[in-house]
Amino acid sequence: MNKLLTSLMAIAFIAGMGLSTSSMAAKHMAEATAKACHGKKAGDTVKVDGKDVKCPEAKKEEKKK
Repeated sequence: MNKLLTSLMAIAFIAGMGLSTSSMAAKHMAEATAKACHGKKAGDTVKVDGKDVKCPEAKKEEKKK
């Protein structure tokens, strides 16, 4: 029982580390894309980290009532 619990804790820890690493990579990619697309039109293609990426449409802010 003790070995099973220890194994499950180790697996949960490793999974958590993997998720945090992938979220940091996604955040970096989003920031780099935003920086490269500054002053460009939506749909224009730019290179980010050696990959061709299309610039997204500008986000519209919704008015709160």
